[in-house]
Amino acid sequence: MVEPRFLTKPPRIDGELGNPEWLAATVITDFVQYEPQEGAAPSEKTTVYLGYDSHNLYIAFDCQDSRPESIRCTLCQRDRVQGDDVVYVYLDTFNDRRRAFVFEANPSGVQVDGIYVEANPRRNRGRAESFDRIDRNWNGYFHSAARRNAHGYVVEMAIPFKSLRFPNQNVQSWGIILRREIPRKNEDLYWPARSRDINGLLVQAGRLSLNQSLVRGKNLELMPTVVGSKALGEKFQPEIGANLKYGITSDVTADLALNPDFSQIEADIPQNEVNQRYPLYYPEKRPFFLEGKDIFDTPFELLYPRKIVSPVWAAKLTGKLGNTSFGVMSALDDLPSGIEIPGAPLLDENSAYRSLNSVLRLRQDLYSESYLGFIAADKEMGAAGSSIFSGYNRLAGLDGQFKISQTNRLAFQLVGSRSRVAEIKTVLAPAWHFGFNHQDRHLNYSLDWFSVHPEFEAGLGFLRRKDIHSLNARAGYAFLPGNDYIISVTPSVSYRRVYDYSWVLTDEDIDLSLMVSGWRQTFIFLNYSDTFEKYNGVDLRPRQFRFTVFSAPLSWLSGRVSGSTGSSIYYDDLPYLGFSNSLEGELSFRPVQNLVASLRLEDLNFYEYRGGPKVYRVTILSQRINFQFNRALFLRTITDYDSYYRKIYLSGLLGYELNPGTCLYLGVEDYRERLGTDRYQLTGRYYFIKFSYWWRV
Repeated sequence: MVEPRFLTKPPRIDGELGNPEWLAATVITDFVQYEPQEGAAPSEKTTVYLGYDSHNLYIAFDCQDSRPESIRCTLCQRDRVQGDDVVYVYLDTFNDRRRAFVFEANPSGVQVDGIYVEANPRRNRGRAESFDRIDRNWNGYFHSAARRNAHGYVVEMAIPFKSLRFPNQNVQSWGIILRREIPRKNEDLYWPARSRDINGLLVQAGRLSLNQSLVRGKNLELMPTVVGSKALGEKFQPEIGANLKYGITSDVTADLALNPDFSQIEADIPQNEVNQRYPLYYPEKRPFFLEGKDIFDTPFELLYPRKIVSPVWAAKLTGKLGNTSFGVMSALDDLPSGIEIPGAPLLDENSAYRSLNSVLRLRQDLYSESYLGFIAADKEMGAAGSSIFSGYNRLAGLDGQFKISQTNRLAFQLVGSRSRVAEIKTVLAPAWHFGFNHQDRHLNYSLDWFSVHPEFEAGLGFLRRKDIHSLNARAGYAFLPGNDYIISVTPSVSYRRVYDYSWVLTDEDIDLSLMVSGWRQTFIFLNYSDTFEKYNGVDLRPRQFRFTVFSAPLSWLSGRVSGSTGSSIYYDDLPYLGFSNSLEGELSFRPVQNLVASLRLEDLNFYEYRGGPKVYRVTILSQRINFQFNRALFLRTITDYDSYYRKIYLSGLLGYELNPGTCLYLGVEDYRERLGTDRYQLTGRYYFIKFSYWWRV
């Protein structure tokens, strides 16, 4: 347990450890390697100073480096740090070993923050998630400053208690983890020591004891927003909105958004949409839905907020009382997506609709990393202007997760739905999941079962597929040489067998994979799959080989190359087995500290058969350039090109971000399309401005 000292005078956050206030702080020095050699002493010394007063937790990292000129450091936008030397602070404020606030900074003082969730119940099915399980979409408010020196660098942080949620009691006992990454050496350092013999990170956290009363303040936040846009040849159209956040207590927060600004400043990264059997997944980026979203996570993704397209208003209440976490959300949507059930008519494109969307989530902690949960969701939908919603989708269910030993977990979910569209109603349609997971130092394996009734619908969720019984099994073994060149070698095998709800075999898949991680953040992934798939009554057996190589050999250069080749299915009314190969490459350049340029190229070719005529080719090119004038002011350009749809998207943005809520953006977007000629013609141009101010009491 660590008990930081109560400071009578706050230290100045300036990246200099010369302030006398740090002399009174508690000191931590015993960091231990997790990679490349677990349990070994670090090659570079790290000293951390901890203190607090009634308003803030103060943390300073003194990171020594024998080669300070080789420290990797970029001046970039907040939350965009990649491949740099970084320090982390994990704070498990409820000490439930399930969820932690994470605060990061690089040697330029650029802030990164997020939420770490232990053993996410979806385990990255169908959505993007970082390797370290930190959801960096969450934005908090904290102070940081950093400075490089002749011996390395110093990072100082002041984390306001009003930015955190914690039990409403006088004495606080939190979990804490301190971490430092030295990417050029592949070193990942932790305090306290982290072990692969234990399945989980937060269960290995140290204990932070705060014995003095903390001032929580009124914790009232108001964020007025002004957004305006102008299409080419049209008038400027301004809109005013407001977001209100009120901390009822230190562990319960209410959010209200009126005419909310749910615009995205950055477009989604392009994905290949040609010849796809299942819908593509795009991650949520809108701030309102990101606050506390992990509370709503279950094995089935029953809340996918991008189904709420254009809210008139939205309200949310989230928090934790004792061992019970809860979340309630409601929103009125002007552009709802349809409710999809067998035989139901599609939405009329010439008609306007509205939907009232509500979700309730409860989760009761039982013991370490174990819980029982309940979720209910309701989507009431009808014609715009009508006070009566004629259609609906309603669901409710139970889920749970149980850690039965240091290395084993069990999980389940049972949920049922009823829906109505026009005169068509469904039965009470069930979906269920059972899963087992084992992970230790070397061996990891899992077994999952999913069943989804054909009439089951999650109108606010994301399901790639219905009408299935699915068995998924996976096993892998990690060899850990633990040297500077090879950190781990992990061969694995997975097996998937899928039936429709009438127990007709529709899919079978065997995958053999090899993952190697090593020198300077180099990862090599090899995969071979042998698949059976029944589509539109036709039995098909595609076989594919895939590979991915990623490396960051230099401080200014990182890159990724991936590809695939083999037989593939052409999804059509009369499907057939063709042949495809693809190649994708991505490079990131940082020629100077404040300039980052990335280029991504994806090229896919599909043939009727190997060596036969070409059916289609898709080439997607994406370029992003970001120039940072200082920590707040930046200029960014985006270029996206899609050869199949013959479209080009251009974007320019000048932005000023004082903090996550106080910002000013000026931008222009250009859409061009090749319409039967050799030239790309302008099909749309939009100018926009956005201003918001984050006012905190």
